[in-house]
Amino acid sequence: MGLEDVVSAVDHVEQLLADGETGPVQDSLSWQRSDADIQLGKACAMLGTCRQLRDGTNNNVSIVELSFNAIERSLQFYLVDMTAAESADYHEHGDVYQDIETRGVFSDEDIADRIDSFRAEHRSRIYYDIDKPGRDLALGMHDLAEIVHSYIVTFADAHSRCSCNRN
Repeated sequence: MGLEDVVSAVDHVEQLLADGETGPVQDSLSWQRSDADIQLGKACAMLGTCRQLRDGTNNNVSIVELSFNAIERSLQFYLVDMTAAESADYHEHGDVYQDIETRGVFSDEDIADRIDSFRAEHRSRIYYDIDKPGRDLALGMHDLAEIVHSYIVTFADAHSRCSCNRN
């Protein structure tokens, strides 16, 4: 592989987007039309990938990163669905957690603040390989993401819109 291969690959993906020919849409996202349902579908897709990784690999960094993303997309789904917010309103990761905390979604348990603090302290350290997540942390993060997602789906009474059990 040389530089011309890199240039060719960049040209290819730029052209796919320019032509609007990106291929079939992912099944779990193809039916969704609303901003909220797109966020929910992304969370479901990330959790599905975590389940596959959890069963077949030792890719702890990917499981942790996807779990953080699934938690944030689940919370963002709730905010976009239940308020006048749009997903584009959340430019900073912490904005989602702060907004969820003020709405009392987790009662007065400070759960959103605790997850946000954990995210702020550890996510970039894991991403940049300063901290190396072990298997127990990866599985714990996936469990946390599944539980938060399920809680939000139940809290929003959105079981019929969640695609986790369709995959």
